[in-house]
Amino acid sequence: MKLPNRKSREIFKILEKNSEQHREEVPGLASYTLTKERSSLFNSISYEMLSWHISRHSFSKPNIPAAQDSVTAIEHLIIEILIPVTRALGTPIITYGFTSFALKSFIQKNSPSGTAPSLDQHSAYEVNSKGNQICSRGGAACDFYIEGVAASDIVRYIVNNLSYDRIYFYGNDRPIHVSFHLESLQHHLQVMGISDSGRRYPASKAFGEDAKHLAEKL
Repeated sequence: MKLPNRKSREIFKILEKNSEQHREEVPGLASYTLTKERSSLFNSISYEMLSWHISRHSFSKPNIPAAQDSVTAIEHLIIEILIPVTRALGTPIITYGFTSFALKSFIQKNSPSGTAPSLDQHSAYEVNSKGNQICSRGGAACDFYIEGVAASDIVRYIVNNLSYDRIYFYGNDRPIHVSFHLESLQHHLQVMGISDSGRRYPASKAFGEDAKHLAEKL
Protein backbone atom coordinates (compact mmCIF):
# COMPACT_ATOMS: atom_id res chain seq x y z
CA MET A 1 0.00 0.00 0.00
CA LYS A 2 1.46 3.34 -0.98
CA LEU A 3 1.98 5.92 1.72
CA PRO A 4 -0.66 8.65 1.99
CA ASN A 5 0.24 11.90 0.29
CA ARG A 6 -0.04 15.35 1.82
CA LYS A 7 -3.59 15.98 0.60
CA SER A 8 -4.91 12.67 1.94
CA ARG A 9 -3.21 13.31 5.30
CA GLU A 10 -5.02 16.64 5.42
CA ILE A 11 -8.31 14.81 4.82
CA PHE A 12 -7.75 12.70 7.90
CA LYS A 13 -6.72 15.63 10.06
CA ILE A 14 -10.05 17.26 9.25
CA LEU A 15 -11.94 14.00 9.79
CA GLU A 16 -10.26 13.44 13.16
CA LYS A 17 -10.85 17.04 14.26
CA ASN A 18 -14.54 17.01 13.36
CA SER A 19 -15.42 13.53 14.57
CA GLU A 20 -16.97 12.73 17.93
CA GLN A 21 -15.62 9.90 20.04
CA HIS A 22 -17.72 6.78 19.90
CA ARG A 23 -17.49 3.10 20.66
CA GLU A 24 -19.15 0.37 18.70
CA GLU A 25 -19.27 -3.41 18.91
CA VAL A 26 -18.62 -4.84 15.47
CA PRO A 27 -21.04 -7.71 14.66
CA GLY A 28 -19.23 -11.03 14.52
CA LEU A 29 -16.16 -9.58 16.23
CA ALA A 30 -17.29 -9.45 19.85
CA SER A 31 -13.87 -8.50 21.22
CA TYR A 32 -13.26 -5.79 18.62
CA THR A 33 -14.30 -2.38 19.94
CA LEU A 34 -13.74 0.74 17.89
CA THR A 35 -12.94 4.19 19.19
CA LYS A 36 -12.76 7.17 16.91
CA GLU A 37 -9.03 7.52 17.58
CA ARG A 38 -8.40 3.90 16.57
CA SER A 39 -11.19 3.58 14.05
CA SER A 40 -10.45 1.60 10.90
CA LEU A 41 -10.93 4.90 9.08
CA PHE A 42 -7.44 5.79 10.29
CA ASN A 43 -5.40 3.16 8.47
CA SER A 44 -3.75 2.80 5.08
CA ILE A 45 -6.72 1.12 3.37
CA SER A 46 -9.02 3.94 4.39
CA TYR A 47 -6.64 6.50 2.89
CA GLU A 48 -7.32 4.79 -0.41
CA MET A 49 -11.07 4.69 0.28
CA LEU A 50 -11.26 8.45 0.84
CA SER A 51 -8.51 9.75 -1.46
CA TRP A 52 -8.96 7.45 -4.49
CA HIS A 53 -10.19 10.41 -6.55
CA ILE A 54 -7.07 12.56 -6.21
CA SER A 55 -5.29 11.06 -9.21
CA ARG A 56 -8.45 10.96 -11.33
CA HIS A 57 -10.38 14.17 -10.70
CA SER A 58 -9.38 17.80 -10.20
CA PHE A 59 -11.52 18.01 -7.07
CA SER A 60 -9.91 20.12 -4.36
CA LYS A 61 -12.31 19.72 -1.42
CA PRO A 62 -11.90 17.02 1.27
CA ASN A 63 -13.81 13.81 0.50
CA ILE A 64 -15.10 13.13 4.02
CA PRO A 65 -18.22 11.25 5.20
CA ALA A 66 -20.62 13.56 7.05
CA ALA A 67 -23.12 10.92 8.22
CA GLN A 68 -22.15 8.69 11.15
CA ASP A 69 -23.78 5.72 9.38
CA SER A 70 -21.43 6.34 6.45
CA VAL A 71 -18.42 6.18 8.78
CA THR A 72 -19.72 2.97 10.36
CA ALA A 73 -20.49 1.35 7.00
CA ILE A 74 -17.04 2.19 5.61
CA GLU A 75 -15.45 0.78 8.76
CA HIS A 76 -17.37 -2.46 8.32
CA LEU A 77 -16.46 -2.68 4.64
CA ILE A 78 -12.80 -2.39 5.61
CA ILE A 79 -12.97 -4.81 8.56
CA GLU A 80 -15.23 -7.44 7.02
CA ILE A 81 -13.92 -7.44 3.45
CA LEU A 82 -10.84 -5.37 2.60
CA ILE A 83 -8.61 -6.42 5.49
CA PRO A 84 -9.33 -10.17 5.05
CA VAL A 85 -8.81 -9.85 1.28
CA THR A 86 -5.48 -8.11 1.89
CA ARG A 87 -4.31 -10.88 4.20
CA ALA A 88 -5.41 -13.67 1.86
CA LEU A 89 -4.70 -12.34 -1.63
CA GLY A 90 -2.72 -9.12 -1.55
CA THR A 91 -3.17 -5.36 -1.44
CA PRO A 92 -6.40 -4.03 -2.98
CA ILE A 93 -5.89 -1.11 -5.35
CA ILE A 94 -9.03 0.98 -4.99
CA THR A 95 -10.20 2.61 -8.21
CA TYR A 96 -13.51 3.95 -6.89
CA GLY A 97 -14.11 4.46 -3.18
CA PHE A 98 -16.27 6.62 -0.95
CA THR A 99 -17.92 9.56 -2.71
CA SER A 100 -19.15 12.51 -0.66
CA PHE A 101 -22.04 14.66 -1.86
CA ALA A 102 -19.61 17.33 -3.05
CA LEU A 103 -17.45 14.83 -4.94
CA LYS A 104 -20.53 13.10 -6.35
CA SER A 105 -21.81 16.43 -7.66
CA PHE A 106 -18.43 17.19 -9.23
CA ILE A 107 -18.27 13.80 -10.97
CA GLN A 108 -21.84 14.02 -12.23
CA LYS A 109 -21.10 17.42 -13.72
CA ASN A 110 -17.74 16.58 -15.28
CA SER A 111 -17.45 12.84 -15.97
CA PRO A 112 -20.66 10.94 -15.15
CA SER A 113 -20.18 8.09 -17.64
CA GLY A 114 -20.41 4.66 -16.01
CA THR A 115 -21.63 5.97 -12.65
CA ALA A 116 -24.96 5.36 -10.89
CA PRO A 117 -24.92 7.28 -7.59
CA SER A 118 -28.52 6.45 -6.71
CA LEU A 119 -27.69 2.72 -6.75
CA ASP A 120 -23.94 2.10 -6.48
CA GLN A 121 -23.54 2.62 -2.68
CA HIS A 122 -20.35 4.67 -3.10
CA SER A 123 -21.99 7.59 -1.26
CA ALA A 124 -22.98 5.31 1.63
CA TYR A 125 -25.56 7.14 3.80
CA GLU A 126 -24.72 10.68 2.66
CA VAL A 127 -27.56 13.04 1.78
CA ASN A 128 -27.95 15.62 -0.98
CA SER A 129 -28.72 19.32 -0.66
CA LYS A 130 -32.41 18.49 -0.10
CA GLY A 131 -31.64 16.13 2.76
CA ASN A 132 -32.44 12.99 0.77
CA GLN A 133 -30.12 9.99 0.89
CA ILE A 134 -28.07 9.93 -2.32
CA CYS A 135 -28.11 6.14 -2.67
CA SER A 136 -31.39 4.51 -1.74
CA ARG A 137 -29.61 1.27 -0.84
CA GLY A 138 -27.31 2.65 1.85
CA GLY A 139 -24.29 0.56 2.81
CA ALA A 140 -20.79 1.33 1.55
CA ALA A 141 -18.91 0.19 -1.55
CA CYS A 142 -15.64 0.27 -3.42
CA ASP A 143 -14.19 -0.98 -6.69
CA PHE A 144 -10.75 -2.58 -6.56
CA TYR A 145 -8.31 -4.98 -8.14
CA ILE A 146 -5.20 -6.79 -6.92
CA GLU A 147 -2.14 -6.90 -9.13
CA GLY A 148 -1.47 -10.42 -10.39
CA VAL A 149 -4.78 -11.83 -9.11
CA ALA A 150 -7.71 -12.58 -11.42
CA ALA A 151 -10.92 -10.80 -10.49
CA SER A 152 -12.73 -14.15 -10.51
CA ASP A 153 -10.38 -15.44 -7.80
CA ILE A 154 -11.14 -12.39 -5.67
CA VAL A 155 -14.87 -12.93 -6.14
CA ARG A 156 -14.62 -16.61 -5.21
CA TYR A 157 -12.68 -15.79 -2.06
CA ILE A 158 -15.24 -13.23 -0.92
CA VAL A 159 -18.38 -15.26 -1.63
CA ASN A 160 -16.96 -18.37 0.04
CA ASN A 161 -15.38 -16.77 3.09
CA LEU A 162 -16.73 -13.31 3.88
CA SER A 163 -19.91 -11.37 4.59
CA TYR A 164 -20.87 -8.98 1.79
CA ASP A 165 -23.88 -7.23 0.33
CA ARG A 166 -23.34 -6.99 -3.44
CA ILE A 167 -20.56 -7.92 -5.83
CA TYR A 168 -20.45 -6.85 -9.48
CA PHE A 169 -18.07 -8.80 -11.73
CA TYR A 170 -17.04 -7.08 -14.99
CA GLY A 171 -14.39 -9.52 -16.21
CA ASN A 172 -11.06 -10.90 -15.06
CA ASP A 173 -9.16 -7.85 -16.25
CA ARG A 174 -11.46 -5.32 -14.54
CA PRO A 175 -11.88 -4.19 -10.92
CA ILE A 176 -14.72 -5.79 -8.99
CA HIS A 177 -17.38 -3.78 -7.17
CA VAL A 178 -18.16 -4.94 -3.63
CA SER A 179 -20.37 -3.51 -0.90
CA PHE A 180 -21.32 -4.04 2.72
CA HIS A 181 -24.64 -3.13 4.36
CA LEU A 182 -25.32 -2.36 8.01
CA GLU A 183 -28.79 -3.91 8.18
CA SER A 184 -29.31 -6.58 5.53
CA LEU A 185 -26.71 -8.41 3.47
CA GLN A 186 -28.05 -9.55 0.10
CA HIS A 187 -25.10 -11.85 -0.75
CA HIS A 188 -25.84 -10.89 -4.34
CA LEU A 189 -23.38 -11.70 -7.12
CA GLN A 190 -24.09 -9.89 -10.39
CA VAL A 191 -22.13 -10.78 -13.51
CA MET A 192 -22.08 -7.97 -16.06
CA GLY A 193 -21.88 -8.60 -19.78
CA ILE A 194 -20.67 -6.35 -22.60
CA SER A 195 -22.64 -5.93 -25.82
CA ASP A 196 -21.09 -5.66 -29.28
CA SER A 197 -21.42 -1.90 -28.97
CA GLY A 198 -19.46 -1.91 -25.71
CA ARG A 199 -22.45 -1.28 -23.47
CA ARG A 200 -22.58 -3.07 -20.12
CA TYR A 201 -25.68 -5.04 -19.24
CA PRO A 202 -26.73 -7.33 -16.34
CA ALA A 203 -26.12 -10.97 -17.29
CA SER A 204 -26.18 -13.80 -14.73
CA LYS A 205 -26.98 -13.17 -11.08
CA ALA A 206 -27.35 -15.28 -7.95
CA PHE A 207 -27.84 -14.96 -4.21
CA GLY A 208 -26.47 -16.79 -1.17
CA GLU A 209 -25.34 -20.35 -1.85
CA ASP A 210 -26.23 -19.97 -5.52
CA ALA A 211 -23.76 -17.08 -5.70
CA LYS A 212 -21.00 -19.50 -4.71
CA HIS A 213 -21.95 -21.81 -7.58
CA LEU A 214 -22.06 -18.90 -10.03
CA ALA A 215 -18.63 -17.72 -8.86
CA GLU A 216 -17.16 -21.12 -9.72
CA LYS A 217 -18.19 -20.58 -13.35
CA LEU A 218 -16.40 -17.25 -13.74
